[in-house]
Amino acid sequence: MTDRTTDPSAAWATVFRSLGLPLYQVRVEDKTVCIQAPTEDRVRLLEPAIRSSLVAHGKALGYRFVTLDLD
Repeated sequence: MTDRTTDPSAAWATVFRSLGLPLYQVRVEDKTVCIQAPTEDRVRLLEPAIRSSLVAHGKALGYRFVTLDLD
């Protein structure tokens, strides 16, 4: 998992850019990472190809769950 002394969002910047997404804030709680995206972006984040890339990236970083913040 990412170093907790640094901003966890930094570990996601490359994958967000590669998918053509803005740089979202990311929050970490234990083995869960939560992507904090505005409501209008959620449909795109849940597209199968994007969703699977985000989940794969989270798993590669050592997280058990990758979630989307619903406010």
